[in-house]
Amino acid sequence: MNNLARLKGMACLGVMLGSSGASADYVTELDKAAWHAERKASRCVLEHRIGQVAMARFSASGKDHPVLTIDWQARGIQGGLATLAVVPAPWQQIPEQPLTQSHWQRQQLHFNQQMPEALNALANGRWLATSESGNPHRMVMPSIYFQQAYSEFRRCLGLGSAEPTFNGERLTLHFQGGARVLSDGQRQQLAAFAAHIRKMQPASLLLESYTDNSGSDALNLKLSRQRAEQIADLLRHYHPTLPMSIRAFGEAHPVTDNTTPAGRYQNRRVVISIIKAEQAS
Repeated sequence: MNNLARLKGMACLGVMLGSSGASADYVTELDKAAWHAERKASRCVLEHRIGQVAMARFSASGKDHPVLTIDWQARGIQGGLATLAVVPAPWQQIPEQPLTQSHWQRQQLHFNQQMPEALNALANGRWLATSESGNPHRMVMPSIYFQQAYSEFRRCLGLGSAEPTFNGERLTLHFQGGARVLSDGQRQQLAAFAAHIRKMQPASLLLESYTDNSGSDALNLKLSRQRAEQIADLLRHYHPTLPMSIRAFGEAHPVTDNTTPAGRYQNRRVVISIIKAEQAS
């Protein structure tokens, strides 16, 4: 069973997200939250419709850094300063991370700073959102079904498929179907990761583990926990006193479609996040 169905309606236009005190957000239903990549003229484009109100569009040409344009397509004139931030999905417990700001101009927002970081956050299962002072409604861009479109966007730019690995704050490991043990390559990645976090002295680590939808709910939940526990055991060899939390989700919260081998591979993942002292306090 696809667990997206269980979340349908939780994150649709006018539905509450985040804490109980949060205001209604503009966001597409999770099982319809498609991303689409294509070439338009000389530019590569990665698009996502935000509910019924706006279109978000990453675009780039050649080696240029991507830019994010948000077109307001509903009634009402938009104005003022907007902040783009990395935000947790409803099932995640991590702090928001502001990235950059832009003023509305002719019903559009143009973000051109920190865009590689924004795309990397989506590739690692985080969401993006814009917010404005005095406006209770955020515009939210979920990472559901993002990965496949992002790979197509990168191929359009001549960069090759997207393979989230390490971005300085989190490491993503992918697994072959049914694999219950770490490969030699994964052990090497974890050893390098352990050396990196020794310099950072984090407060703790958070391990979030997911599978594809090939097996039963119970089997996938067990498998996701087994993979995360193996990683935690190896990291404790390097950092025996560092607190580590494990969250096993099974097949829930896929980053792309499970109908292709490539999609299932992207969904079989463990994301290891560094929790800094200021985030833990």
